Amino acid sequence: MKITFIQVAIGLACIANILRADGGGTGCQKKLTKVCPNWESNEKDCLSCVKENLKKLEPECTQQKAEEKCTNPPTTPPPQPLPPALPPLPPVPPAPGAARPNVILFVVDDQGRANIGYHNPGNVISPNMDKLAASGVKLSRHYVFRWCAPTRSALMTGRLPYHVFQSGNYVSREMIMLPAKLKQVGYATHQVGKWHLGLLYSWMTPVGRGFDTSFGYLAGGEDHFTQFQKNPKTFGCVGVDLYNSTSPAYRRNGTYGTYLYNAEIQRVIREHDVTKPLFMYIALQVMHAPQEVPESFSKMYPSPKYDNDYAIMNGMATAADQVLGNTTSALEMKGLWANTLFIYTSDNGGPAGQLSSGHSGNNWPLRGGKTNNFEGGIRVNAFVAGGFVPKSVGGQTRDGYIHGCDWYPTVCALAGIDAHSDIPAGIPGIDGMDMWGYITGNVSKSPRTEIMISSEDTGAIISGDMKLIIGLQTYGFWQGPEYPNATTDHSKEKEFDCGVTGCLFNITADPSEYTDLAATHPSVLKQMHELFAQRNATAYETPKLAEDPEKCAAYVKANQGFLGPYMDTQSEL
Repeated sequence: MKITFIQVAIGLACIANILRADGGGTGCQKKLTKVCPNWESNEKDCLSCVKENLKKLEPECTQQKAEEKCTNPPTTPPPQPLPPALPPLPPVPPAPGAARPNVILFVVDDQGRANIGYHNPGNVISPNMDKLAASGVKLSRHYVFRWCAPTRSALMTGRLPYHVFQSGNYVSREMIMLPAKLKQVGYATHQVGKWHLGLLYSWMTPVGRGFDTSFGYLAGGEDHFTQFQKNPKTFGCVGVDLYNSTSPAYRRNGTYGTYLYNAEIQRVIREHDVTKPLFMYIALQVMHAPQEVPESFSKMYPSPKYDNDYAIMNGMATAADQVLGNTTSALEMKGLWANTLFIYTSDNGGPAGQLSSGHSGNNWPLRGGKTNNFEGGIRVNAFVAGGFVPKSVGGQTRDGYIHGCDWYPTVCALAGIDAHSDIPAGIPGIDGMDMWGYITGNVSKSPRTEIMISSEDTGAIISGDMKLIIGLQTYGFWQGPEYPNATTDHSKEKEFDCGVTGCLFNITADPSEYTDLAATHPSVLKQMHELFAQRNATAYETPKLAEDPEKCAAYVKANQGFLGPYMDTQSEL
């Protein structure tokens, strides 16, 4: 069918009306924050900055729109009282016939599509990952959020991130996390590595959310060798971020973090009571910034073939691979592997652009990466393996949609507990879908046909073959198999603006998002905007809590330089 210019114009006009009716953003506030960082604090300075930098603010901001924001900055609502603690969840008998496998949820931080051997053979050394993926079922369209914490919130709560938080700093205490569910039916639950789902109060920590033990760091990133958290905005002050279940891990810092977590994984498996099923959430620090790895790993990627940044980044992938191999060996030695479901995923795509921490992730052949909604940022390496996976499906690949939130109901069903029970009024329900029938081949197609990736003004939604991205994306370039290399110029890795109209892609026919269909498919574009607005109407954000630098500093002083949940000293209400 031939589409006329008039039809395109009418379609785009309809989309504009939808956005206006829904209050859809253009990214003006985000651009204003970038160009005029203190615009909210002083109206006169803001107006002056707008006048001087109008060209930089366009096209997201017109002069009128920017000046309106200067004169009417958003007000911060007073903090709402935290809800009271939920009563302890009582033990319940598992459903009759439940398989109750051991479950290992293994998350590698910031691993790009091409930072694993089976997607980039000859350039990445990951023999254990490659072998395990080949023995199990590869999940080629496994989606997550564009950065760390919201993905982890989806894994732990069974909800899409736009129903938990997209920019917050903890998960509502009214949402029951996966370990608490599994404890109800007799699982032993352990967490190792990165948390990033709450740190101000003890109830926000892993043990406070249902793990029997935990060992790792509470924030999102830190020095790999010293465990020092140098960003005061994370906790409210600086210090050593290493926490052992209910207190700082005194005298255990000062070793490369991946080695620390490897040792803890071995300990947990070695001491596990085999009369109970095991749930273990392993969330490695690698490959997150800062880019640091022992030289023994980076040397595996010699110069001049590989750039130093490439060697360090993929050296971290190889370090993660060794931990994976040690984990599976320990499970086999303990006699647990035959009844273990091993779930592997990254939390987001690799950080490739100059505006993304690390700059050295590789998502080839996909577009973009961490911090944006192109496929490279949200479609990640994932597979399942282990003795619990039927041998009949070993070596297969599933091409249907799966989201990180789907593991919650999938695991709950296998453990014999209802994922949808005990949800308080006013809290979004479980978005995840039980994928076990699809993974094992009992169902031919994935039950998931839609994914609301993000409801922000830079958000995205997938429905069927089509994907809509709106707003300003942090970058949108394509990497090669040996990115970064000696010729890489990060200064050329610019933002890409899909604007209010949005970018439209057929990600089945065009998985690398080369062809924007927005101008040639106005009716589809309009339908996608309508669906986005409909889903956006149900968005939920756990209210963000403010840090307290004084209380934080006092806690660090009293705890030998270590950080921890310092707000316990004041009333939670």
